[in-house]
Amino acid sequence: MSSQPPTSTDPRRKRLASYSIQNMVWSMLAVGAVVLAWWALTLNPSESQRRPPELVQTANFVAQEAPWPVWVPEMGEGWTPTVVFWDPLEQVQTWHVSYTTPQGEYAALHQAADVTDEWRSAVLGDAEEVGEVALDGPEGEQVWQEYAGREGSNAERAYVLGPEETGGTTLVLHGTAEQAEFEELLAEVDVRD
Repeated sequence: MSSQPPTSTDPRRKRLASYSIQNMVWSMLAVGAVVLAWWALTLNPSESQRRPPELVQTANFVAQEAPWPVWVPEMGEGWTPTVVFWDPLEQVQTWHVSYTTPQGEYAALHQAADVTDEWRSAVLGDAEEVGEVALDGPEGEQVWQEYAGREGSNAERAYVLGPEETGGTTLVLHGTAEQAEFEELLAEVDVRD
């Protein structure tokens, strides 16, 4: 009994050849269907879905922990909190809250006691003092030091108050917002002991 190799005209060989191409096509269709289903079910929002920080809980905690009255801006509709923290900044325990304003600008408040030059530099960047301005806040109208920095920087516009006027802390309002939006922020500050 001799076994002969199949010839090219052998129907089994043709069937195997057609199966491999057919299987490849079916596999590609199956993979394409899975990818299409995954893509269709995946959320592709056009806007960021980032959750805002827990301002109320953090502010309550800071008011209990801080040895000084804490300024908490409780902004209304159109103001989106972006960052809230109670952490050391340049080794100075700092209360920080920042917002995106209704005009899409950045506005932040930093508050700390016994601030250092390094702390001021970290908050104000390369902004320089340009004068004084009277701003109406939770303690009535007060004279703040006004700073100006590079356009688009976090301290493009900044206002500094304290420590004499605030019970021992230094407050810095800064960002890219216009003065009117900073005044709006100050109007909504709740001072918590």
